[in-house]
Amino acid sequence: MANSLLVTAQAGGQKLFNFLKRSLHAENNEIHRWIRTGQVRINKKRAKAFDIVHENDEIRIPPFAPNRADTLPKKTVKEFPFPVIYENEHVLIIDKPRGIACQGGTGQKENIADILKEYYSAANFVPAPAHRLDKETQGILLIGKTYQSLRFLTECMKSDENSLRQAVRHEAKKIYRAWVYGDIADFARNTPFLCHYLYHNEEKQKEEVFFVRHAANRKETEDIISKYGTKPMQKAQIALASLKCLEVKNGKSLVEIGIYTGRKHQIRVQLASSGFPLVGDTKYAPKTLLRKKDEFFLQACKITLPPNDFTEQCVFGI
Repeated sequence: MANSLLVTAQAGGQKLFNFLKRSLHAENNEIHRWIRTGQVRINKKRAKAFDIVHENDEIRIPPFAPNRADTLPKKTVKEFPFPVIYENEHVLIIDKPRGIACQGGTGQKENIADILKEYYSAANFVPAPAHRLDKETQGILLIGKTYQSLRFLTECMKSDENSLRQAVRHEAKKIYRAWVYGDIADFARNTPFLCHYLYHNEEKQKEEVFFVRHAANRKETEDIISKYGTKPMQKAQIALASLKCLEVKNGKSLVEIGIYTGRKHQIRVQLASSGFPLVGDTKYAPKTLLRKKDEFFLQACKITLPPNDFTEQCVFGI
């Protein structure tokens, strides 16, 4: 006899395949096969993988398909393992520690996504990160507690590439802090906007600079975007950031970086290319600068959301 799942308000609005992926302990090809052969139905009707499920829909599943909630270990977590910046019924915002990945992958034994699955194993919808921070980056991480809020946050965290000229007229919605080698005060004062075209070097397995232009103000930044565009240039993609020096101490500088695009290792590459690599960055800093006691510090310290129905406030900081 077939089993069934009821779509809750928290899970409504997503595609059938994604709903089943979050609800069942099954591989992608199994789920696709069950849907294709009619073993999965929405309200007794045959369905396709990309059909949208709605609140109170009844999803029939094969009797041998184990429910993920029934297969997860029933471990009682006394205290949430990360500092909580903000939480309501829609959104969870945490301060992610350095040294833990957001998603699973090769060599990643512990990650935020799996911890959320365990902690919220009995929830109607398992919360998930709406964006990623590198493993060694600490700071603000947005998590959706319902499918609707997760989709909203994911869209907000996408880069402003399609409207960069409009975006640079305002503060970037994602702000980071980092310690860099050198006295960056004069450079940051003269070039408060960094514009690079970055590409991935397969041989070296790192990001590199194909083309660079800096700007002294927002108008110059807009002119650069108008002249060179946002489309890839020889496979290189535009990376745009604002730069401000906060403090200079003992030959190192604390900087604030606002990113308008979301390229891999963007902040690390742009600052290294400008002559001020991040302290302790063994991938992009010259070995001559590195010292054993140098501690890598890159912190996502502020995120601004547009007015919305999911959070009572729009600016979050640490």
